[in-house]
Amino acid sequence: MKSMIHAGIIATVLFSATFAGAQEANYPNRPITMIVPMGAGGTSDVFARTITPFLSNALGVPIIVDNKPGANGVLGEDLGFRAKPDGYTLIFSSASVAANPFLKKTNYDPKNFVPVIQLGSNWLVLMESGNTKAKNMQEFVAMAKANPDKLTYSSWGIGGMGHLAGELLNLEAGIKLTHIPYKTSPDAMTAVLSGQTDTTFQGTSTAFPQIRGGKVRGLAVTSPNRLPEIPDVPTMAEVGLPGLKIDSWFGIFLPPNTPKPIVDKLNATFNAALKDPTTKENIERRGIDTKGGTPDEFNRFFNTEMAKFKRIISAAGIQPD
Repeated sequence: MKSMIHAGIIATVLFSATFAGAQEANYPNRPITMIVPMGAGGTSDVFARTITPFLSNALGVPIIVDNKPGANGVLGEDLGFRAKPDGYTLIFSSASVAANPFLKKTNYDPKNFVPVIQLGSNWLVLMESGNTKAKNMQEFVAMAKANPDKLTYSSWGIGGMGHLAGELLNLEAGIKLTHIPYKTSPDAMTAVLSGQTDTTFQGTSTAFPQIRGGKVRGLAVTSPNRLPEIPDVPTMAEVGLPGLKIDSWFGIFLPPNTPKPIVDKLNATFNAALKDPTTKENIERRGIDTKGGTPDEFNRFFNTEMAKFKRIISAAGIQPD
């Protein structure tokens, strides 16, 4: 009897392994959901919808973009974390996923996500409304030092990259700007345009038209080199703040324990999308630098980013909520 039970267990295990292998070999054979933990119309959403046509064509199945905003991305990330690890739920995350463990009480550990690929980076631009009458970054820093807590910066919420960039500026420049959080990036930009706040960090797709239109003054960009779209705006390194390195990057994660063959297939497909001339042009004309690479490279980058945000959040005294 025991031998029969033992044989039955072995047969069940072998059948399960064979079935799982067949599922992976046939992957994908039905629609894939891509969770975007931010709202419609933002940079994450636009990026996701720009790259999905190539993915859908390459994989032969529909890719459904599902916006799940809330709590700086935590709600969508939590849904992705708890999804079945079969490759049919992707998490299109931004840099916030590396900061959230130190800002929120989450029900998941981001280090347990399965990294697929770093897709790209959107650099940030510091702009001022004209309230300060600073003509350049050096003058702005001097004014901030002379008036601690008086100058303000707006962002799209506590824990967003606009907020953390402002806190990093405070640390690197030895100043104290007061943070004024808004619900969305457009709200934060409107606050500067109307003179309600003095400055804001914004992504390039938002910053470019405002600077070129003369509505705000660009003080500095967080990119390593000047951006051709706004060539007169210096880098942070050029204005004496080389440590102010921060961007809103984007990447794909999968739920914990997703099989490696699925990870590898998705990595190869996303890399192909980023090299496709049409897709690449559509992404980069929005001010996003495309990246690509292996899951291991993305994992190493992600761990470095988590350490960076932990330092910024701790130094700024931001308490998790």
